[in-house]
Amino acid sequence: MKQTANIKIDQLRLNIPYEYVNRVECNNGEIPNEAILADKLLHLNWLFHETSAGKGHNGYTTSYNFGSDTGVSVMWNQARKDMGILIEFTASGKALYESLAEMHGLKVDWYQIIKKLYQEYDGHLSRIDIATDLMNYGFSVNDISLRLKDQKSYFLNAQGNKISSNRFKIVGTTNEAQTLYVGSRKSDAFLRIYDKKIEQSRPDGLYRTLACECADWVRVEGECKHRLAKEIGTLISGLNTDNIYPYLVGCVLERWSLVDSLEE
Repeated sequence: MKQTANIKIDQLRLNIPYEYVNRVECNNGEIPNEAILADKLLHLNWLFHETSAGKGHNGYTTSYNFGSDTGVSVMWNQARKDMGILIEFTASGKALYESLAEMHGLKVDWYQIIKKLYQEYDGHLSRIDIATDLMNYGFSVNDISLRLKDQKSYFLNAQGNKISSNRFKIVGTTNEAQTLYVGSRKSDAFLRIYDKKIEQSRPDGLYRTLACECADWVRVEGECKHRLAKEIGTLISGLNTDNIYPYLVGCVLERWSLVDSLEE
């Protein structure tokens, strides 16, 4: 079977300074000005016919949602305008957004969106998950886990130092590892490597047909938040090419480089 490596942005959070709400022209009051500001950047109201108000999270008290539970959320806190306006795309919400855009003939160019966010709105990314799907490469998460346990392979961090084994967490069945975590979910940088074929082979898998057709499917996903996400957004906004994905892979490899031991 043909080997394929697909790179994508999985989850995404964009932050716009609250002061930009003042630039929103008067409206009929049906949609909050905070949501209208997000709409100007992303055309949310045009794509999503279903909207609802709700409660935010992570310190954001108010949420305006485009689409159902799998849509896009715009959140803010009137008492904490310093937190800005957060636009949250879950993995499913981003996929739905892109699907609706394609149906309506709207090209979604994340390079241009992020560039506009930084250069025209003085905003930033507060989270970006960079995913690489490796299909038919003939290896598994279990293979990687065994090599790490036997010290035949190891990860290097951004400083070129070995990442200690106590930074790993391996999840799976008694006989086979299916997920490998590197680092802490609370940190700015967190790595997940998991068996996407098993996940998508379930009856409710969105890509079940693809999962059944491939021999193996491993996803490598770098979760970048806070300061690191902001830095990656700055990098993207300053590029002179809209092919941002090689640079995104570089951001992951820079922090989690898997190498073989010289003693093997």
